[in-house]
Amino acid sequence: MTISFNIECEDCSKKYRIRYGLGNNYPQLASFQCYDCSKQIETGYNVFRGDRILNGATVAKEEYDNPEVQVINLHPEIPTKKGKENDPLHFQTFDVFDNLHKQKANFGEFRIQQIVWSKFHSKWSDLEKPLRILSTKGEDKMKSISKLNYRQFCNLFNEWMTIFISGNLESIFDDICDEYNSIDTDDIKTFVNAEPKFLKQINEFCNTYMKHHQHFQSTVFHLKYGWEITDEMIANINWDDIHKVYGDLYEIIGDLFVIPTMMNNVANGRKFDEFQTDGFTLDKYLRTDKANRAMNFESNANLAHLSLSYDSSLRNGTHHKNSYLDTDTFEVSLGTSKGGTVEKKIPIIEYIQKCNELFGMGIILSSLILEMKK
Repeated sequence: MTISFNIECEDCSKKYRIRYGLGNNYPQLASFQCYDCSKQIETGYNVFRGDRILNGATVAKEEYDNPEVQVINLHPEIPTKKGKENDPLHFQTFDVFDNLHKQKANFGEFRIQQIVWSKFHSKWSDLEKPLRILSTKGEDKMKSISKLNYRQFCNLFNEWMTIFISGNLESIFDDICDEYNSIDTDDIKTFVNAEPKFLKQINEFCNTYMKHHQHFQSTVFHLKYGWEITDEMIANINWDDIHKVYGDLYEIIGDLFVIPTMMNNVANGRKFDEFQTDGFTLDKYLRTDKANRAMNFESNANLAHLSLSYDSSLRNGTHHKNSYLDTDTFEVSLGTSKGGTVEKKIPIIEYIQKCNELFGMGIILSSLILEMKK
């Protein structure tokens, strides 16, 4: 369903006719910068059939025949093709149909996936409070306030995680579970249970993404179905809100990589804290640069997928203050190398996909850690 309405930029009064493709997930938000003054303009909905969100602009009267009114196509869950962002006859859903046709996918099954995905945020609303209490106050306090025991909490977390990873990421989860079940994990469990910081890191990881998850919805089904991501796609996001998300996720998952690292040590016939290199200890590993944290398990077929989207240059580039989004090309300019002196450009759609992939890996690892604490 496409909703059409007119607005005026708050700062320069430029007029727009918004063609907003209604998504399935709530809250939902789409954003663009004013063509004349670069004011960030956002619109969307917090709840189904709720009042429209409109920031940075005011509602204007309908002027269908005024050539000065700029058409803007927005969709919170589907990328827009470059060159179609101002086309008054374009519908982003046609691109979804095209992807389904290319894969010979069943449309009925896709609609079921959409319905399941629409529950992702509401399931997080159920999970957020007990996760916070568990990570900061402990299991007894969580049980007292949230009326959930630890096993019930883990089931809730896994239900939420499964909504996100259903599709192509499921096989990665299965591989990691296969590896976990094939080795003696007693010492790893002891290590995990002695470290309360793991729960705090899981809480921070999930909240880092979920605070802005409405900006990442445009490539979720590309991730689930393996649809191609190209630089001809535009995502309607607010860069200021999400430019540090990848780097923040990177920092936390870099710490969580100690788990597959210890699993790989055991899988290769060593103790959980014993490495192939003589004299290299677990303490030394935990003090290494995070760019190298995945090297220990990258040759393990069941674990290697965890690091596919773990990119130190992307982390460094987005955490330097000179990264920005070029709204003419829809490319992110990153300051990489030491001090951010080397410029690298990537499509904004690629950044969003990398965040989604890294988040998927992180919640898979989080689920495993929670299992170890049972």
